[in-house]
Amino acid sequence: MFNNIRKHKENIRNELRTHLFGKQGLRIRRSVDIENVIVQQEQVQSAVRFKDAYVLQEQIGEGAHSVVRKCYKIPKQRSTKSLMPKSIQVFAVKCFRTDDPEIVNTIIQTFNLQRQLHDIPYVCRTYDLFIDQQTKHHYQVIEYCDTPNLEQVYRSLTLRQKQDTIKQLAQIIAQIHARGISHRDLKPENILIQTEPNLQIKLIDFGVSKRFKYRDAFTEMWTATGTILYQAPEVFLGGGYDEKVDIWSIGIILYQLLCSTLPFYAETISETIEQITSPDPQFQYSKEFLKLNPIQRDLIKRLLKLHPHQRLSAEEIPLHPWFEQENYVDVSSDDMILAQDMMIGERTMSNQIGTEITEQQFQNLMDSLEWGRRIHFIQ
Repeated sequence: MFNNIRKHKENIRNELRTHLFGKQGLRIRRSVDIENVIVQQEQVQSAVRFKDAYVLQEQIGEGAHSVVRKCYKIPKQRSTKSLMPKSIQVFAVKCFRTDDPEIVNTIIQTFNLQRQLHDIPYVCRTYDLFIDQQTKHHYQVIEYCDTPNLEQVYRSLTLRQKQDTIKQLAQIIAQIHARGISHRDLKPENILIQTEPNLQIKLIDFGVSKRFKYRDAFTEMWTATGTILYQAPEVFLGGGYDEKVDIWSIGIILYQLLCSTLPFYAETISETIEQITSPDPQFQYSKEFLKLNPIQRDLIKRLLKLHPHQRLSAEEIPLHPWFEQENYVDVSSDDMILAQDMMIGERTMSNQIGTEITEQQFQNLMDSLEWGRRIHFIQ
């Protein structure tokens, strides 16, 4: 009887394994909602290799741990009844070479997480994963996007395009956070952008993304990862952190788009980290920042709060008044000019007497400005 029960359980396990991975071994074909799982090659009877399904083409990029190349899918053999040739499907592929089981585990986790975002159109899709433990070569097949990244084009964007870029980015991050996933490496190089016919961005490189919520349970993240110039202060201050690190990164990107420079940058890494973690960030006194209008400065400051819980959420960012402006670069209305003069005058006076404008003073000005814009006079 016990032998029959064991045999029945083994049959169930085999059916589940076949359902999840098919007969193609380590080629993972669907999102699996499990983490920290490495499929051992010994469990596989026959494995499809990458070169059996795809043909490598020229290199199109390079990451910290991988090379990105173009590839196309080998068409399946056509039926003799079909006379029409199949079109060639072009993809990109991340090529890794490692025998470190932790790195392989991370590759699998990243693939599983990104597959869970497949229905978000602004996230680069991932299709297949090939893990070859014999040759130590691993391949992740992803969507091919023939568009530049934000770092390459942001200086040529109009103000309206910059607004749309930040708004779309916030909306994407809101959807990702709703799935309990944090990107953790937001920067212009990881944002692909097309401007014609309509502006559209696509988020790439989830190599260090992490699940911070599973069902209703929250888990703090601890690993210091990402790109230093876009990292939040809590990453360096020790202890755990949450998804608000992505909000900080959006703030850095917004500052870069509007000021054409970075808010925190020094000659050494330690000095840069000291600037990022300072309770009195110096960027707010820079000439680039002071040239911005009050509402632009307000949004940046709300994203770059030292304490994570004080930052806006991804859902709140698109609600900020800055996004309602049709053409903010043309500041011609009297109330905007007056408000800007008031801010410059108050800041000059505060510097002379050695005190700062309070948050309440700033908010009062913001409220009055917002109220004035919402009153419509019909003559």
